[in-house]
Amino acid sequence: MKAFLLDIDGTTLLGPDALPGAIDFVTWLRAEGIPHLWLTNNTSMSRGAWLARLAAAGLDPRPEEIYTAGDATIDHLTALDPAPRVHLVGTEDLRRDFERAGIALAEDDADMLVLGYDTELTYDKIRRAALPLQDGVTFLATHPDATCPTPAGPIPDVGSFLAMFETACGRTATVIGKPEATMAAGALGRLGASAAEACMVGDRLATDIRMANRAGLASCLVLTGVTTREALATSEDEPTHVFDGLEDVHAWAREVASA
Repeated sequence: MKAFLLDIDGTTLLGPDALPGAIDFVTWLRAEGIPHLWLTNNTSMSRGAWLARLAAAGLDPRPEEIYTAGDATIDHLTALDPAPRVHLVGTEDLRRDFERAGIALAEDDADMLVLGYDTELTYDKIRRAALPLQDGVTFLATHPDATCPTPAGPIPDVGSFLAMFETACGRTATVIGKPEATMAAGALGRLGASAAEACMVGDRLATDIRMANRAGLASCLVLTGVTTREALATSEDEPTHVFDGLEDVHAWAREVASA
């Protein structure tokens, strides 16, 4: 493996803390000169906020090592149109990331509506989004996760919001983040690696592992997040490897590197 894509919540971090083995694994990747990106579908925070969160957990991240579903959506939008007008349903952090990328945010005469993980969602935002959706504006979502893991338990995420808009407006969105190969392609492009050279490490079968399978990457499922061995036994999304956590991924990667 010449590059690694690392999920964050449930794989690298749980709440504010690094999961066992995460710091040692990332330290080893750097020492070996193996590039990596932290991938997250969570678009409630900006790339800068993710940088601060990983740093606070002791992982010493570089800005170029973080790639969110928001980044993947920005890459997708600007590839379609160098100057799109977007109605964004998202946090202020996500809005700043879009604006820094040169995307015009406007509700009137927007070319498309983008739904992110808006932890600041209000009924007024829902109402203002529902009207253009019913008029047929292009509909994108940063990612499809129904819930987001927290130390207290899972909480509603974009997938829950999508179900609401589908019920209210009869619309389904084009999804950009995991498990779509669109996100893998954007991440690999930033690493300068091919799919055959990279490995996705994550805790979710329906997002991390499914994206790896769709994009032709090797994958390591870790059982530190939402997936249990019972769920794995009945899943159609088969990982290349299954490990209890990043300590075991680290041991496997060292063995592969020395072979």
